This record gives sequence, structure tokens and C-alpha cells, in this order.
Amino acid sequence: MKRCIITDQVNSDFEEALKKCRKLGYPYIEIHSIWGKTVEQLSEEDAHHAYELIQKYEMQVVVLASTLFLMTPLRGQDSLRKFDPAYPAFVGTYAEHVAALEHTLKIAKIMGCANIRVFSFRSPENRIVIGDDDDQFLIIDRFRTPVKMAENAGVTLLLENCPYCHLPKGTMTKRITDHFQSPHFKLLWDPANSYQSVKDRIPRKYLNATLEEEMRSIFKSIGHIHIKDLKYVLHEIKPFKPSILGQGDIAYKEILQILKDGDYQGFCSLETELNVPDTIVSMIVFNSMLESMHIRR
Repeated sequence: MKRCIITDQVNSDFEEALKKCRKLGYPYIEIHSIWGKTVEQLSEEDAHHAYELIQKYEMQVVVLASTLFLMTPLRGQDSLRKFDPAYPAFVGTYAEHVAALEHTLKIAKIMGCANIRVFSFRSPENRIVIGDDDDQFLIIDRFRTPVKMAENAGVTLLLENCPYCHLPKGTMTKRITDHFQSPHFKLLWDPANSYQSVKDRIPRKYLNATLEEEMRSIFKSIGHIHIKDLKYVLHEIKPFKPSILGQGDIAYKEILQILKDGDYQGFCSLETELNVPDTIVSMIVFNSMLESMHIRR
């Protein structure tokens, strides 16, 4: 496995982020937003300029962390709101998201990137239980066109389990990718997202597995992994607090060992959701974790 990081976690200035990533031994990067734009909003000129900087610092983009199919309703009557006003996300109709995917595929080609992150539609305010069989059927239907587009472009879509979407657990997203059986549609597994999923909104059959059990059950479908740590703080309105890696509740040493034992060949990408100084500390901690397990950069 190889280490990776999302650049806007390190510095909002793209070039400064590249310098710091290179210095700390992270030659592989994931891009969510640069120059105040999400990847799906970049112009082709922006993409060429970004690629020049990427080449200058001898980096490689492994994932474009788009927000496609996040802020758009699964059902016409769904009522949506942004979960974090500060989080840059593309907002539009389903048709507009499909059009944005077509553009993002062009951006990926310019940057030499083979993977694009996508979501399972924002969970609505006007429904309690989400992600049941009916929802999954609709999500499968919505992804028929995007998957075909990705296959034609030779790019892989990575479906992330997200606590703000219909499919918070990796076992739920796996049911979608299993339907297509396409090498161009895989899972982006985020164990912290699974950990913080709202239990009373998910069908009971998805609630019993530990993170280690969940990972083992979806292992062969994983195309990419996000790494962040969380600490549960009782009596808080938002009880799951981002923590420096290794100081939260998630047993990453055990998770990384399972990945190593299973000969995972993909990337583990830091998405700390912390301030810059704490992100830098987490980068150093992650290096130490992997090196203690004799996992090369």
C-alpha cells in the first residue's frame, strides 16, 4: 500500500501544499479543491496549470476527489441542506452532475489521473431511514450512465461511504458496485465515515459489524481508502470530533495490519479534517505507523 494525502488539507495554496507533501514523503496526492474551485469546477486551463506544478514537484495525482452526486436529490421530493457550509461541493440537478462528470473526466485525462470519487446522494431531511433496498435500487439506476461514461473514458469511479449520504457503511456501497461488476466502479472506503454514521437512520442489518469485520467483508471491492481519526465526545451536538491520527477511537494499527496481510496494493489517503498544524502532525504519525510495520512509501 502507498500513502497519499488530499492537498487542501495541507495548504489552501496548491503549490505550497505540493512542496510540503514532497518534503514529508507524500509523492502521491488526491485533489478536492484548488484555487477556490472543486475539481469539477476547474477549467481545462486550470487543469493544465495544475499539472505543470504537479510535474515540477514530481508528484502524481491518484484521485480527483469530486463531490459529484453528493448535493443532488435521489428522489424528487427529497429536502436537502449542506452539512457544512464551509465544505466546497458542487450543487445541481442529477443531469447537471452527469454533465459535470463528463467535464471532470476531461480534467482527469489532463492530469493523468485514473480515479474520480463520487457519492451516494445526500441523505434528505424529510426521511428518517435511508439506504434500504428501495434506495439502493434507485442509486443503481442513477449510476448506470456514470459507470458507462467512466468505462468509455478508461477511468474508475470510487463510491465513498459517507455519513451524510444514503450509504454510510462500506457494506452498503458494496451492494451498488457488486451490481455492476465493473473494474471501473469500486469502493472508496472511509472507516471513520462508517464509525460516525447515524445508527437510527440505517437499516438494522448493517449495524452489527466492527470496522475490522466490515473491511474484511468488502476488501476485494476496495479501490481506495481515506484515513482520518475521530474521538467520540458524549453530550455534544456533533459528538464525533476530528483527532490527530492515533489519538482518536479508530484502531488504525489493526486496520493497516489487515491491509498488509491481505496485500492491499492501493492507496491510503489522509483526509484529516483538522487545522494545518495538526494535519502535519498526522502526516508524520502516519509515516511512523507505516514504517513501524515495514511498509514502504
